[in-house]
Amino acid sequence: MYCNKCGSPMAETARFCPRCGALNPRAAQADSPVQNAAPTASTPVPEAGSTAWSSPSVASAGMPSGAYQKGCLAQAFDDITKVPAAFQRVLKIAFVPGIIAVISTIAFIIPVVGWAVGVIGLVLSGLASLCAVGYAIEWGRALPRGRGFEENAPLLRTSLLSLGFFSNALNGLFVVLSSVPLIIGIVFFLFTVGTGATASILGYGVSRSMANFVSGFVMLVLVVAVIISIVLSVLLTMFSDATVMHMAVSGRVESTFSLGKVFAAYKREPGKLFCASILPGIIVGIVQFIVDLILGAFASGALGVWLQRNTFGDSFGAFIALIPLLVSVALLLFVTMCSGAFTSVLKFRALGYWAERYAPAWLHEGDDDFALPLSGMTSASSTSR
Repeated sequence: MYCNKCGSPMAETARFCPRCGALNPRAAQADSPVQNAAPTASTPVPEAGSTAWSSPSVASAGMPSGAYQKGCLAQAFDDITKVPAAFQRVLKIAFVPGIIAVISTIAFIIPVVGWAVGVIGLVLSGLASLCAVGYAIEWGRALPRGRGFEENAPLLRTSLLSLGFFSNALNGLFVVLSSVPLIIGIVFFLFTVGTGATASILGYGVSRSMANFVSGFVMLVLVVAVIISIVLSVLLTMFSDATVMHMAVSGRVESTFSLGKVFAAYKREPGKLFCASILPGIIVGIVQFIVDLILGAFASGALGVWLQRNTFGDSFGAFIALIPLLVSVALLLFVTMCSGAFTSVLKFRALGYWAERYAPAWLHEGDDDFALPLSGMTSASSTSR
């Protein structure tokens, strides 16, 4: 048989095309979780979700959650690690902003010119990170859309930059909203402490028991405010990611404000959404924390040596000591950039599975509305207008 994507010859039992990595439809049908069930008009038999980097996927609307062999996050991780050439592509997406950050940081060794190059490079690294987020959104969107996108398309594109910027801006807005209880708690704490200090200065003393009660109450309010902010941060981050995926799947700018439709899918499977939205950051964050501890210890030692050389006026020694310091800082930035990009790819691929399984109605929303110019997407409205 031949691959239905690139036309290359392949064995009928092969799961993926050896040339382009596209999924073999016969293998997908054989691996379907409901292969033993007889298809009926009222019981759709979905094909297994696409695990190829750019091959299409068939939406599985109406399929009960228990029928899936793997969860959204586990399936997304399999897509990254087991699909031919996918892992290399993810590494490339993660390494681009990291390598730019490393080169930019090391450039600070060169006076004046290196400083300018370093600043510009760090800005470019941030823009590359936004493009990586946009790329991750497109790859996740490919699942419910039932089509892929060009796997060899360049990473640094304005369309990806706009998607990444929109996602980060929306997430930042919800982070600010989740911080409101914490801000109120801090203001209350400072106001109470300030009022108590003023009363003490003016000679209006209070009993020790009353002072302890007030202090305990103030601390309790602050702790409760912190807990509320953390819970809100988790819930609103999940909602923010669902909103971004809703916009990407529907392809409509105005779908960002269709909060009711997002909330309807949000409350349907909040546990699955948590695993797709929050869990990737927790898992990668733990690994990053361990690596940062090691690199941070090295950076602290290098900083101590550099300060010591400067204290004793050893200019040449200070310059030599600056090199390991900048290298350690560069490695810290590299790990941060790479882990952030990898988290985005893993998260939005998992969110793509979540949207495919639990929010299939998003695909057909507003077919006559204005559509975003995302790659691989067309709409009737774009041709009629």
